[in-house]
Amino acid sequence: MTRKLVLMLLFSCMLVTGCQAVLGERASNEAGQWQSLFDGKSLNGWKASENKDTFAVRDGMIVAHGPRSHLFYIGPVENADFKNFEFKADVMTEPGSNSGIYFHTEYQETGWPNKGYEVQVNNTHSDWRKTGGLYGVKDVRESPAKDNQWFTEHIIVRDKRIIIKVDGQTMVDYNEPENVNYPNFTGRKISSGTFALQGHDPKSIVYYKNIMVKPLPSKPKKTIKAVVVTGGHEFEREPFFSLFKGYDDIGYVEAQQKDHSEIFEDINDWDCDVIVLYNMTQEISPQRQKNFIKLLKQGVGLVALHHTMCSFQTWPEYRKIIGGKYYLEPTEEGGLKYQAGTYKHDMDIKVHIADASHPITRSMSDFQIHDETYKGCGFEKDNRVLLTTDHPDSDKSIGWVRQYGKAKVCGIQLGHGPQAYENPNYRRLVAQAIRWSAGRLN
Repeated sequence: MTRKLVLMLLFSCMLVTGCQAVLGERASNEAGQWQSLFDGKSLNGWKASENKDTFAVRDGMIVAHGPRSHLFYIGPVENADFKNFEFKADVMTEPGSNSGIYFHTEYQETGWPNKGYEVQVNNTHSDWRKTGGLYGVKDVRESPAKDNQWFTEHIIVRDKRIIIKVDGQTMVDYNEPENVNYPNFTGRKISSGTFALQGHDPKSIVYYKNIMVKPLPSKPKKTIKAVVVTGGHEFEREPFFSLFKGYDDIGYVEAQQKDHSEIFEDINDWDCDVIVLYNMTQEISPQRQKNFIKLLKQGVGLVALHHTMCSFQTWPEYRKIIGGKYYLEPTEEGGLKYQAGTYKHDMDIKVHIADASHPITRSMSDFQIHDETYKGCGFEKDNRVLLTTDHPDSDKSIGWVRQYGKAKVCGIQLGHGPQAYENPNYRRLVAQAIRWSAGRLN
């Protein structure tokens, strides 16, 4: 017994050392390079709202012509989530046309986008707010550009400062004040998000080309320290751990459980921001349960992936913590009877983004993944569901978030093997879930 205790304490020290040394602060990115957001041939990486035929590609240009619609960038650059950046686009308007460029926005199916700022594109439309203005905040009354001539709109955002230039001429230099609130534009706030081009009305015809962005470094931030808990279920290690590599803001250390749950034996020197559970272990003593819950009440984030839904079958509170449970055998729990769950490997699953407004799924579109299905699971009623599927061999709910104590908790049923790990949508979900649970996404 003494030898076992010494080994567990030694492991705890190694884990803390790993969090401190391996996951120390990293330097911020160097200034980014200009990256294209439009391939000149298609709308790949873009998603139109409501009247989708308003946008088309012609002769290397995006043409906005038709009923109100907004074209949102959802492509791979920065995962379509920009904070500090430079943005440029060449724009041309036909007489009487109106449009705009949104930033720090998010996909919205109908209406004028509520979130983010709009940079006006309007040379001769009846609206008095003209090209180069920050719509409804710092407006421009006389357009510096002309119809039927190309001009370059250049937007620079760094922290709370917004600069707008048209053909090199500065039209707006604005610093957002603290506690800003525009009654008519409640979403006009510096945050982060994607870009959108506006199709204003059927009479407006506006052309865009050479659309590009240069991400700018933010103030250095502490790297998110994630501890990835494994054990109790085999998996292909190298493909799986690639999920956590390639990010400047996320670092990880593995805690492979030899005694089911020894990571929670001693938490006095805990130094990790997020726990990522990918274990399928079963035993957790009352003291370890208490320590696990203590971390969550202190605000340590939690991401629960795939077969961890099968863990700790005899501890009912675990389902309340992660939001879902796969029952390995018939069980009576909380006054309800559950049959043993079922699973199927190598399924092609169509995933629906049920809540595109959440920071984890913001700007994502429905996708397909080759993965394992679970059916017959139990879920907490107060989960906020982000992902669903209609696959007949799966439960409908396959991704959710919830709160436990002060902890932000995300559960993702997906994630069985290499074909799932390498799916760019799954990779993005896991990274965004870590960021959100660490309090880095709003």
